[in-house]
Amino acid sequence: MENEKSDLTLINRNQLTVTGVKKIKSSEPEQVVLILHNAALVVGGADLFVVSASIQSGEVAIGGLVKSMRYTGVNDKRKFSFKNLFR
Repeated sequence: MENEKSDLTLINRNQLTVTGVKKIKSSEPEQVVLILHNAALVVGGADLFVVSASIQSGEVAIGGLVKSMRYTGVNDKRKFSFKNLFR
């Protein structure tokens, strides 16, 4: 079974380490989006950048000023279908 644990470590609002990352969806100075096993983590801030990333180990380090962190759902397994719409 795949390890679905994810840990966040934030030091002084400018060093964030996240484990359990499957993919980096986007990386911009104001927002970094990470895909975890069952959710997406949206990191908001200023001057954000990816310091290091190892998708094999699932660890990503982010630098810059972290202002917010928000989990959102990921629906990789459920796909839209017209068949389900007209039941």
